[in-house]
Amino acid sequence: MNMPLPRNFLLLCWVMLLPALLLNPAGVSGRESARIEDIALMNSEHDLLLYFTLKNAFTEEMVKGIENGIPVTFSYFIELSQIPVGEPEKKIISQAFDHTLNYDPLKQEYAVEMEERKVSVITFKSFAEAKTAMTDIHDLQLAELAMLETEGNYIVKVKAKLAKKTLPMNFQYIIPFWQLWKFETDWYSLSFTYGNTGSAAKR
Repeated sequence: MNMPLPRNFLLLCWVMLLPALLLNPAGVSGRESARIEDIALMNSEHDLLLYFTLKNAFTEEMVKGIENGIPVTFSYFIELSQIPVGEPEKKIISQAFDHTLNYDPLKQEYAVEMEERKVSVITFKSFAEAKTAMTDIHDLQLAELAMLETEGNYIVKVKAKLAKKTLPMNFQYIIPFWQLWKFETDWYSLSFTYGNTGSAAKR
């Protein structure tokens, strides 16, 4: 029978991890920066759909933390703007949502909560699958097609960062993991023209 974990188990795990992380800060600072890749747009019958991938967001130290019970939250920010000829950009859509990853060591199961999806929590047996769920955004309903003007020029911008709520409040001030883990991508953009056929074409 599985015994319940003591309340100080989480703190104990972090104390055990601390020396290894502090001895190897270069492994974090020297890693390739997190970035957004593979931005694409498609349309369903009624909506403009967005796809993209967050790359290089996870470090080895972050994975160790997850396996010891620390949840990790990635925040995504998306903007859609119209670009009228000879005028400044006009923002028409702005949205943000989180993806949060938790690991249950008793069930040996990863749970990913995705705010933007109707089925918000999905469980996985492998970290690779959970990682994909955290970083691959697909079929995101960006805007209703009725909002777009035919032959109108638009730009979609995407960025992501590690949410500070990733670390419980007790740890944010006494453990320097936040500085070792944190990332924030640049804004990545894709310009397109909404065509006569009702499709979004990259410019």
